[in-house]
Amino acid sequence: MKKILRICAVATLMVLGMGVLSQVDAQESATEKATITITEYSDYQCPACAYFHPIVKKLKDKYGDQIDLNLKFYPLNNHRFAALAARAAQSAKNQGKFREMHNMIYENQKRWSQSSNPAPIFEGYAKKLDLDMAEFRNDLNAMETQKTVMQEKQEGVNQGVNSTPTFFIDGQKLEQLPRTFAQFDQIIQQRLDKKVNG
Repeated sequence: MKKILRICAVATLMVLGMGVLSQVDAQESATEKATITITEYSDYQCPACAYFHPIVKKLKDKYGDQIDLNLKFYPLNNHRFAALAARAAQSAKNQGKFREMHNMIYENQKRWSQSSNPAPIFEGYAKKLDLDMAEFRNDLNAMETQKTVMQEKQEGVNQGVNSTPTFFIDGQKLEQLPRTFAQFDQIIQQRLDKKVNG
């Protein structure tokens, strides 16, 4: 009889233990499934935007599909080549290579922003990305491309953007920019945890 009671007690503990483990697993999978949308309005000629570029890239690498990243154009009037750079990115986007062009433009910001005419530099990036050059040149100077860039900027204006970079997380503007990857990472983790735990 004692043996039977012992077996029942062990079995009960195992079932309870499995219940606790399944709750932990459920919480972990919920955290994994939680997603947030980060929208960034940026200017390719803005040094602060170039500073945040690797931080945003690292966040996306870390969280993967948990971050839906929307990169929006917001060329400032006082940056002479910002709109041209945005048109280059949009022209690459038309051929499915936006992220690659976006990265090249930021990673080489000093080079092209200090030139007297960066258009040939952007064409060089397009060649490296194996884009159709005739299509790229046509799109770079097309009214439709400029219209797309300015529509995104106007969208930002309507949401209260007045400097770059400006970040929104799930539609809520970050009023104070984090200074480091660690600080931004903490904000993301808090938002994801909040979605899981309510």
